[in-house]
Amino acid sequence: MINFSLIHQIFIYIISIISLWLAAWVYLVNRSSKANQFFSIFTIFILLWINFSFLTNLPTQTDRALFWIRLNFGAVVLFFISVYFFSIYFPQEKERKLILDRIVLIIGVVLFLASVFTGFIIKDVEFKTWGVEPILGDRSIVFFGIVVTLTFLIFLNLFKKYFNLSKEKRVKVQYFLIGASLFALFNLIFNVIFPVVRKTYEYHYLGGYSAIFFLVFTAFAIVKRELFGMKVVLTTLLVGLIAILLLLDALIFTQDLFFQVLKGAIFFIFLFFGYYLIRSVQMEIKRREELEELTFRLEKVNVELATAYKKLERLDKAKTEFLSIASHQLRTPLTAVKGYISMMIEKIYGKLPQKMEKPLKNIYDSNERLIKLVNGLLNISRIEAGKLEMDIKELSVEKMINDIIKELDRVVKEKNIYLKLEETKESLPLISVDEEKIRQAITNIIDNAIKYTGKGGVTIKIQVIDQKIQIIITDTGEGMSQDEISNLFVSFTRGKAGNKLWTEGAGLGLYIAKKFVEIHNGKVWAESQGKSHGSIFYIELPIKSTLNI
Repeated sequence: MINFSLIHQIFIYIISIISLWLAAWVYLVNRSSKANQFFSIFTIFILLWINFSFLTNLPTQTDRALFWIRLNFGAVVLFFISVYFFSIYFPQEKERKLILDRIVLIIGVVLFLASVFTGFIIKDVEFKTWGVEPILGDRSIVFFGIVVTLTFLIFLNLFKKYFNLSKEKRVKVQYFLIGASLFALFNLIFNVIFPVVRKTYEYHYLGGYSAIFFLVFTAFAIVKRELFGMKVVLTTLLVGLIAILLLLDALIFTQDLFFQVLKGAIFFIFLFFGYYLIRSVQMEIKRREELEELTFRLEKVNVELATAYKKLERLDKAKTEFLSIASHQLRTPLTAVKGYISMMIEKIYGKLPQKMEKPLKNIYDSNERLIKLVNGLLNISRIEAGKLEMDIKELSVEKMINDIIKELDRVVKEKNIYLKLEETKESLPLISVDEEKIRQAITNIIDNAIKYTGKGGVTIKIQVIDQKIQIIITDTGEGMSQDEISNLFVSFTRGKAGNKLWTEGAGLGLYIAKKFVEIHNGKVWAESQGKSHGSIFYIELPIKSTLNI
């Protein structure tokens, strides 16, 4: 015959051990937290509730049944009072001093004393075949009314805070509510519905056993940051519970030695696979936590990058506007200075002393460089703002380059180097481009080649490749490393040779040339075999106009 008293006793031991472990674990995690403290307190009260109920129905305690059942009801009162105060500090602590809290505490103490030391709540007990059934007193309705009111206040405290909580803390509240709902449902069924419908308290202990759900869910809602540990604990509890049942079955409920050995072997096999089941769940949760952490970091970095990008956009826009305004404001006085100095050199204002001619010439050259720099800055601001105006027409590249060579003749002669255009064997087609911009692009690249060529010269070649005009500018200058080539067409960037041979450059000419060519859907690139081997620049333009604005 099955010994139900022994089974109940085993369940009480299991629930008590697990509950005490949870109470100690939660308390030790954060001793100063009031939520953790009240959890440990109501865990003790709920264990008293369950154990007093068990003692009430022990055959050896018949003469003390009334005493134990009154203590049982008193423990219920203390449990609800402590859960009420727990709900004030969970999931985040917030100090408060309300008259309601003092009233709840006073009423709880009075109700506890009335439950334990008077017959107002429990008048007497009646012995049944299954155990002891309480006979309710005249004031028992007050007891149940206060318990229902406390339950309402607990849920009210949580719901008042819920919508102002962070996502993580809302999840904690949800876990608490899951555990509380399971506990409430079991007690409603076995301690309210069954006594009313079936007229028996025989299954009341099942309501008490359900406390383990409430305690486990609440403990992990308090302690675990991401609450993924819940899966491990529930798996461990399940494996442990099955293992205990298998062991009890083998040692207590099986009398035959052969079957005891067989069930013992099954028990150890289950332990082995249960261990690896728990390990696999732990590994899965660890990977999920790592993934969550990585996702969180990536989201944080993305937000920071988006903020930085917007800030850079604002700074870039401000820089472009500044360049445009500054260039416009500088160009007018510089042009005026150029005009006056030019007239002075041409002796329009009269003959100059001989010693003034060279200084004025130097001033004129410096002013010319400033005008080029200002024009370059103005072009950059227009390019970056997308405000370039295009005037497309057909022209001869060969004629344009010959004109550029004539313009640069004085500079070439001063450096004692050559600048020549190779003759083409076949006639070249006209191309559709903005003459001013392509002329400036080609001039900038040729001028760059002249500046960094000390001896020898610059050779220009034009050829047609796949419906494109290709201009090849070869110099016998300093040459470039691969690092210098990679930064060659970046604004305000110059190579080492440039810094050494031409200190007055700003690093804008090649950048502007590249942008102007790319607007025409063309390409610019450079090649060099290294230092002292010269450089080759390529400009490739489509014959037909295809703008990229």
